[in-house]
Amino acid sequence: MATAAPAPSLREAALRWRPRDAGLLSLRRASRAALLMPALFALALFGTHDVQLTTFVGFGTFALVVLADFGGPTGSRAGAYAVTVAIGAVLIAAGTLAGQVPWVAAPAMLVVGFAVQFAGVFGGYALASQVALLLAFVLAVSVPAQPDAIPARVVGWLLAGAGATVAALTFWPQHERTVLRERAAAACHSLAALVEARCGGAGEAAVRPREEAATDAVVTVRSEYAATPLRPAGPTRRDRAFAELVLELERGLTFASRWAHEPPGSEPDVGQEDALEHAVAGTLRGAGDALTGGPAPDLEALNRAKIEQRDALERWAARALGAGDRPDDVFDGLRAGYRLRLLSYVALALGANATIVSGRDPGAEVMLPAGTPRMSGIRGAARRVVRTIRTDLVPGSSVLHNSLRGAAGLALAVLLARVLGLEHAFWAVLGTLSVLRSNALATGRTTLQALAGTVAGFAIGGAFMVLVGSHALALWIALPVAVFLAAYTPTAVHFVVGQAAFTILVIVLFNLLAPAGWTVGLVRVEDIALGTGISVVVGLLLWPRGARSELRPALAQLYRSVAGYLGGSLRRLLGGEPDVLVDRAMAVGARDRAGEAFEQLLTERRAHRLGFEVPAFLVTAGSYAILVGDLLELLVAHGYRAAGCAEDVAVVDHQARLMLGRFLRLADTLDGGPMPAAAGEPVSAGVLHEAAVACLRDWAARPDGPAGEGHTAMTLTYCAELVEQLAAATAELEAPVEAAVRAASVPWWR
Repeated sequence: MATAAPAPSLREAALRWRPRDAGLLSLRRASRAALLMPALFALALFGTHDVQLTTFVGFGTFALVVLADFGGPTGSRAGAYAVTVAIGAVLIAAGTLAGQVPWVAAPAMLVVGFAVQFAGVFGGYALASQVALLLAFVLAVSVPAQPDAIPARVVGWLLAGAGATVAALTFWPQHERTVLRERAAAACHSLAALVEARCGGAGEAAVRPREEAATDAVVTVRSEYAATPLRPAGPTRRDRAFAELVLELERGLTFASRWAHEPPGSEPDVGQEDALEHAVAGTLRGAGDALTGGPAPDLEALNRAKIEQRDALERWAARALGAGDRPDDVFDGLRAGYRLRLLSYVALALGANATIVSGRDPGAEVMLPAGTPRMSGIRGAARRVVRTIRTDLVPGSSVLHNSLRGAAGLALAVLLARVLGLEHAFWAVLGTLSVLRSNALATGRTTLQALAGTVAGFAIGGAFMVLVGSHALALWIALPVAVFLAAYTPTAVHFVVGQAAFTILVIVLFNLLAPAGWTVGLVRVEDIALGTGISVVVGLLLWPRGARSELRPALAQLYRSVAGYLGGSLRRLLGGEPDVLVDRAMAVGARDRAGEAFEQLLTERRAHRLGFEVPAFLVTAGSYAILVGDLLELLVAHGYRAAGCAEDVAVVDHQARLMLGRFLRLADTLDGGPMPAAAGEPVSAGVLHEAAVACLRDWAARPDGPAGEGHTAMTLTYCAELVEQLAAATAELEAPVEAAVRAASVPWWR
């Protein structure tokens, strides 16, 4: 009989609640807040005796120091604080005016709540300022005041902003973006080391540890990028380039690992392999150097090496066929040489994006990969803003769903709090903001935690007030301690402890403003109960399943868009239709939406059954297919066309259509259709191989034949390689797609 697991000891239970503060980020914020907020609060209270000004100084300081603690270089941080404070001042004025009438306040909260939360899609400082800006408007709109209170409120907010800016820039600043760049630089160097091991002819024993080191480095970058609140993902050229660089690192690892395991000597000796191999390694190492302040990589040298290797490879094929070599051997040599070209394409993308991130221009002479942000300045940023809005302002976007869910919850909380005449309506709305999550199950869990923490804080704070009574000195001594705990514990200890600490802070703060004893805590418990109850209702009504349900249609759209992009590119190459328009932007937009749904899923880790690996694989497969489409388009740009070998071209085209059909069937399954019992006619690597070899054979037999035959043979060889790789990828997607469909069908409460 199986024995029950022993109950955890008191020590083990206590360890679960020990502080976890990587990089001491929470300690930095809490220390700044504990020093600054009591000082500014006292200055405002005793210097002006204006309750409105003092209230906005207190809560504004907490919001801007704790909730909007910007990272990055000093100049960028100062600019972020200035812009956030300016926008917050406008929102406070607008919220005060809208708060005159509850039926105006609620729609205003809906509009502002949606706009602020939707803007978080730009990442970086837009995301970091989100909660602080919402708090500023919520405080203004939910606490009614006459328009003549606007100057005092705005002045209080501006004082808080000035103090927060100075404290953040001078007292123990943090630099998350610098850390991210260092991680990305280490990943580039690890990839360079892997390539160099293969260049030096090292055996499998030497390649394997470098591959493992590169894998660890790339995984670290991706996980830290996803977990960093201030990750650079905004519309500026540098932010966009860094986001693309993170994606390209994963692709670089895939291609470098595949190429590194090729047996030495598998590539034909065309006289240019060494030059391209060393150019790839040098570009990867240069990308890492550029990210940490070193010189930019020599992209023109890599571009020249790519062109020279391609031309040499094709001259070798012509000579080998003319000398009577077997077309099969020539085909194998071309494939091996092309794998190095695939790796060089990703290295060019990494080098170009790293150059842009470092503040330099990659040069107009270099043909940049499709994802690299080409346009700089205001015009380029504006185009990226428009593209992002168009990408996410669609019915299936998880960003749109979250923004609407949050805005609806806040608007309903404002309306009910004002209609019911709550004494501190702000707390009810704040309760909604603090517990509303992206799915109903997580919202319900945080609601219970918020209530438990608030009750605990009320008990502790109430006991403290009974003990000290109306002694102001004791309250002033307790204030910095309460501020520190309220700022530190939510992220470093637990959400429950954070709610308890914030409740204690509220009791101390409002008794300094207007002594009311422990009853202030009881009012907070009542208001938090209303606010969290609203969150539960909204969470149940608006997309209760969350990301595990939203990821499925996002992936379906991604695979359909990818199939369209690939199909158009293949028609340009194989179908003799060079004027066919391909819609890469649609595929990239679908990739971004699927990526956002995946990142949201990571925040719901306790609430879903899909795990991490399956959705990551599904999203990465779509990104990989877009990369293959980019490579096909690159062939088109270099003048490749299928102008001969009509029968062989038809065979490759048929196999490509089978591969695209599998993408579309997977999309149908993700959209709710049944998984086919049989996947239909499979893509045959042997058939692709034979078609390309047959065209090479015709070229060898008629070296003076139609001019298009040699060009067509090279086109078919490259297309056969890419179609085969995509077919293998789609075959591996079937089981993960089934798992995603099963996870999406699980009821939201499980």
